[in-house]
Amino acid sequence: MEGNEFILGRVEIGDDCYIGSSATIGPDVIIDDSAELADLTSLASGIRVGAGEKWDGSPGRKVGLVDFASLPPHAEASPQRRFFNAAFAALMLLVVPPLGLMPILPAFYFFDRLDDFVGSFIPINYLYLTPIVAWPTAMALIALTVLLIAVIRWIVLPRVKSGVYSVHSTFYWRMWLVGLCSAVTLNTLNSLYATFYMRWWYRLMGAKIGRGAEISTSLGGRFDLVEIGANCFIADEVVLGEEDIRRGYMTLDPVKIADRTFVGNSAVVPPGTHIASGALIGVKSKPPGTVVAEKEIWFGSPPLKFPVRQTFDVSDIWTFEPSFARKLGRAVFEAFCLSLPTALYITFGAFAAEYLAPAILDGGPLELIPQFLAAGALISVMMMLIVCALKWLLMGVYKPMMRPMWSWFALRSEAIAVAYSTMASRVLLEHLHGTPMLAWCLRLFGAKIGEGTYWGTTDITEFDCVDVGDFCVINENALLQTHLYEDRLMKIGRIKLGKGVTVAASSIVLYDTTVGDFARLGPLTVVMKGEGIPPNAAWWGAPAQPSQVR
Repeated sequence: MEGNEFILGRVEIGDDCYIGSSATIGPDVIIDDSAELADLTSLASGIRVGAGEKWDGSPGRKVGLVDFASLPPHAEASPQRRFFNAAFAALMLLVVPPLGLMPILPAFYFFDRLDDFVGSFIPINYLYLTPIVAWPTAMALIALTVLLIAVIRWIVLPRVKSGVYSVHSTFYWRMWLVGLCSAVTLNTLNSLYATFYMRWWYRLMGAKIGRGAEISTSLGGRFDLVEIGANCFIADEVVLGEEDIRRGYMTLDPVKIADRTFVGNSAVVPPGTHIASGALIGVKSKPPGTVVAEKEIWFGSPPLKFPVRQTFDVSDIWTFEPSFARKLGRAVFEAFCLSLPTALYITFGAFAAEYLAPAILDGGPLELIPQFLAAGALISVMMMLIVCALKWLLMGVYKPMMRPMWSWFALRSEAIAVAYSTMASRVLLEHLHGTPMLAWCLRLFGAKIGEGTYWGTTDITEFDCVDVGDFCVINENALLQTHLYEDRLMKIGRIKLGKGVTVAASSIVLYDTTVGDFARLGPLTVVMKGEGIPPNAAWWGAPAQPSQVR
């Protein structure tokens, strides 16, 4: 979407091409045979990448030619092996996703037994007890689900070594299965992200996670190859050591991140990277190579080295070395927060099952289907409204400020962000992309949104700090990021988009920024904090820079 236009175009990708992680490709792009796009490369509409060319950066530029002599021949497999692999994948895609319902479905059996037990003592309907009992039930079932995935990991894939493996090998498919199990679990229990318990689960899965590390990203099946030092901060959606696949071969290399390193949202850290202590990799950024020296700062694609960064003198007891009482308080608070979505699913599911029981037993499809649809829509709306109420009760109105990570404010704010992504965005709002209803819902949370806007994202945290003018376009996977946790300080600021602004796919606008009327931001663009984009201008790149492409 650009301005008031919906643009549809073809994308042609030739044989033997390589597309890196988090690349963004616009419409009417042609990528000829054997071309290569590096991680975090963006191609705007109409670009043609020639055969055997290497492109890198945002905006993407030709940086050389592919060295074919260094590439292996294509991996081969017999027709029987290919059929077996396809059949195995199809079977696992049917069997594994129901594991995501493990924290929910057993609860119905439990409540059925509870009804019988309570009824033998007190003449009371078990539904009155459901909201009370659902919370501890959810905690127990979440713990059992996490343990189950850990058992599957150690049975199916007891050890992962660095090396090169064919995608037709048994090892590859075992690793794929463990990654699928982890993804399904985190898809249902994504309230685990950024909590006190994430690091413990990853340790259980085999990753080396240092004391006090904060991690909010998926590791797939690469747990043995990841080492994160003490007091690191790995933000949301980071691609951390993801296996590299080319010509049918998977390359695995360990990733080591030393103490007190910060890796920003949606950064890409390739396999084999070693990052020294105190370093920083920015938002939508990647390191310059496989080694990052101590306290180095890298931002963008291609990465630029920054000489200094803003620092604040805050006591370590609020950032890196909290007291035991603060740790205990956070553990208890987050135990209730991460189990709240599952507890509500159980509660609403029990009520819906009781209500729909007559239709299930006696009604036909014409009666049953509309009731199921109505129940699903009603539950989704109620979940969103509960999150909205929690936001206003716990946080009120967000304002620009700075708070340390272990403060009560930051703890509450993170809980609301997790509840929003789990119970509002995933359940309802993500299904409203491109509709006017999404803007209506975001206004309920406090976002200031003008008329006629187009939204292809729900990724907002401090809603009151977002001011979007009339007829703006926010494309898929774009992010208006009103806070950062750099150096474990939660820094919140405002973002203001003027009238008719277009934010292209996979772009990020950081806080304390203003984008002028009718400005256009290209794909995979990062507007740095404190910047101002002039009106009627086209900017593109990470970091953003003036562009002739509109």
